[in-house]
Amino acid sequence: MFEIFKAYQFNSKKAKEYGFVENQGVWTYNSTILQGDFLMMVTVEDGDLSFQVYDQETGDLYPQVHMESMRGTFVGTVREACLEELFDIRKACFEVQEFLCPQTKRIMALVQEKYGNQLEYLWEKSPDTAVLRHEDNQKWYAILMRIPWDRLDKAREGHVEVVNLKHDQVADLLLEKGIYPAFHMNKRYWISLPLDDTLSDEQVLELFERSWFLTSKKSVSYTHLILSIRKIFFIEEIFRKYWIFS
Repeated sequence: MFEIFKAYQFNSKKAKEYGFVENQGVWTYNSTILQGDFLMMVTVEDGDLSFQVYDQETGDLYPQVHMESMRGTFVGTVREACLEELFDIRKACFEVQEFLCPQTKRIMALVQEKYGNQLEYLWEKSPDTAVLRHEDNQKWYAILMRIPWDRLDKAREGHVEVVNLKHDQVADLLLEKGIYPAFHMNKRYWISLPLDDTLSDEQVLELFERSWFLTSKKSVSYTHLILSIRKIFFIEEIFRKYWIFS
């Protein structure tokens, strides 16, 4: 569970507003989970977060939540409740650490403020990879990665931060400088943008907006729209014929 805090930094001011209490440099926060059946005690010391879970009825420690060998349904439910609480704490009390590229910092600050989502570092083996996703349907609309430049351009060296975004005009966009076929994603529907200031912030934000729209619940594809219009015309034609011959 603790991998979700990689690349994040504890903000004591925000933590205090959230409800954390400080004592000799150690910050603590208690919360009940699963309708009050368990008490979750969260501790942050020297920037590192840990937690323990206690059975409210007996007062006993519930260590199974940290035991990887325990895979039952009940312990899984407790883990999910803990993870949900940890995500809330990360969103309210932690900030993303410094990025490699200055544009990454600017863009991520603007995007997270506009859409209300925070970067989620989900993979322990890929600590530099994060996603932004919708809260309602959980679909990703952006994937941020730190990769070697030569994965996109064989002539470039070093590393760069890249964001993958969804788009419905990929072929046309690939003709533009600073836009590449998606790395590690479906190249038919996704593009990769190095955040090295080749594209302006305005251009990147515009592409973010399109990706957000295409992955939202309310988005409607062009094909679906055309089929819906044809269906309406077909129904109208049936009614017209029926009305004429009735």
